Amino acid sequence: MRKQQGAAALLVVSVLLVAALMMSLGSYKSLFYQIKRANNQIEARQEHWLAEGGLECGYATNKADMSIAPNTQDYSSCLQSTVVATQSLVDPKLYELSSSVNNRVETFKSIEVVGRPSGAIQARSDLKLMGSYLFTPEFVEPDTCVSVRFMTSVAMEGAFVTTHPSGKTCSSSHMTNTERSGLCVSGDSNCDDSAGINDYKVKVIGNNQNYIGDEKMFEHDFVHDPNLDPFEAFFGYPRSQLTQIKNGFVVVDGSVASSSSTVQSCVDRIVSAFSVSDKVWVVGDCDLETGIGISLNASPKLLVIENGLLSVNGADSFPGTVYQLFTSTVSDMTARWTSDVSVTPFIGGLSTDEIKKLTFFSRGAFKPVGGYVFDTPGGLSVFGAAVNLEFDSTSVPNDHKKIKWKKGSWNDL
Repeated sequence: MRKQQGAAALLVVSVLLVAALMMSLGSYKSLFYQIKRANNQIEARQEHWLAEGGLECGYATNKADMSIAPNTQDYSSCLQSTVVATQSLVDPKLYELSSSVNNRVETFKSIEVVGRPSGAIQARSDLKLMGSYLFTPEFVEPDTCVSVRFMTSVAMEGAFVTTHPSGKTCSSSHMTNTERSGLCVSGDSNCDDSAGINDYKVKVIGNNQNYIGDEKMFEHDFVHDPNLDPFEAFFGYPRSQLTQIKNGFVVVDGSVASSSSTVQSCVDRIVSAFSVSDKVWVVGDCDLETGIGISLNASPKLLVIENGLLSVNGADSFPGTVYQLFTSTVSDMTARWTSDVSVTPFIGGLSTDEIKKLTFFSRGAFKPVGGYVFDTPGGLSVFGAAVNLEFDSTSVPNDHKKIKWKKGSWNDL
């Protein structure tokens, strides 16, 4: 009986030991699983932060060289991850920056490239083109061309033809050619083609798709931009810092009087200022007269006219950009178009209401190769004669491009 009791005790102990062993093995399996998961989690977070670091590397690469578009940038210096940028089809200034590690972890953020708006002519004023125009537009890779960017309206009395820039090819949808008949919408009082081909009279307000688009009066090289604001892109600072901006210019007073023993013309003052600087700021009205003299030095220049009417009556070329700026409200300008202004005899074709808000009038073929910027909301900018404008972006002296994370795309929530 004692031997049987010992055997029973041994059996019970053996069962308990086996159960304990099974429980131990089970707990070890769970422990090994947890260790493996922890290691995987550590590795995953390491790869995640390597990918995040790749985004920072890609962002820094673009900041270091803003002359290259993000989608064509070289990211080979970002060694810890593979960085790729893709341009948005909806908004060309946005690029999606992706960074991947070991083809397992991939992160995305969006960067925004803020720079000078494209366009040979940029107008926050109403714009009127009178005559026949042959335009070499601004070219934007890969095949976009922009002749005119306007905020409110553009009117034409004559014809407009867009040409390909040298060595570049614009897409057919960005090549305006009004040398065709039937471009007016039937019954539209804002469009008159009674004078025949090459002599349309039309006014387009906003993004009027009856006149802007494929096979319309104006192709897509005419861009309606209701938010057009080129100031900071040109000057590098917001409008609130206008005083500091002017410190970088030679500032002269405007004038519409001809040269005399006592009064210098605006052209004379500009020529003198350009002899010491490529950036000249004119305060007040300025009649450039024939424009002769301000184009002697071919280095890119920036000519700013602040709170003054601007007129030119010549056919010279200017190696830079002409920027007209109104920081005050455009009021009735009629009295300022006196007989001292060289183009006054030619503005008779404008209505009384147009002359009241007229801030710019060009008579002749004066051509700033870096284009015009009319930052004159409420004003009217008129080209009163045929112009063959050959835009060249290398003649734009100021292009303060900035690259920043798109709000809500980075850790800024």
